[in-house]
Amino acid sequence: MDTHKIWNGVKVGDSDSFLALYDAVYTALFRYGLKITHDREIVKESIHILFCDLWERREKLPALNTDPRYYLFVWLKRIIFKQRATQNLSLDDLFDVPVEDSIEAQKIAIEETLERDDALERAMSKLTKKQYRYIELKFFDNKSYEEIAVIENAAIRTVYNVVHEAIKKLKGSLTVIIIFILNFSK
Repeated sequence: MDTHKIWNGVKVGDSDSFLALYDAVYTALFRYGLKITHDREIVKESIHILFCDLWERREKLPALNTDPRYYLFVWLKRIIFKQRATQNLSLDDLFDVPVEDSIEAQKIAIEETLERDDALERAMSKLTKKQYRYIELKFFDNKSYEEIAVIENAAIRTVYNVVHEAIKKLKGSLTVIIIFILNFSK
């Protein structure tokens, strides 16, 4: 995927490019957001705000020499900080408030997220469509086996079996799966 071409399409108001950018970066943005805060809802809301702002400001977007994901990651981080600042936090929540990292630490975190995202996509591409969908529902959307059975009109046993087979198929990419499960099954 040529994210520079997609980025330039967004800048000129091409809605297909906008949707392509959303599809291309949502998962990586979500994972990066979870590194900043463990509140999945804040991350989802922040990504929504990011893309609304992006579309509204499309004509003023900079021409980028680097991968647009870097720009979007920093933008998302700022939105998450603003979202957290507007919340009424309890004393326990104060320990979970994100702290601004150095530029170098931010770059490293972004690089790690992008590398994991690419590795996960390669591993997931080995799955059948059904296995991919069930894994996506179970771990990305945080659905229970029962909820997946209802959504997919399948028996709960079938859902268990498909997820189990998918994980077995991914065993060669065990490191990716462990990172994936640790990041998403909170």
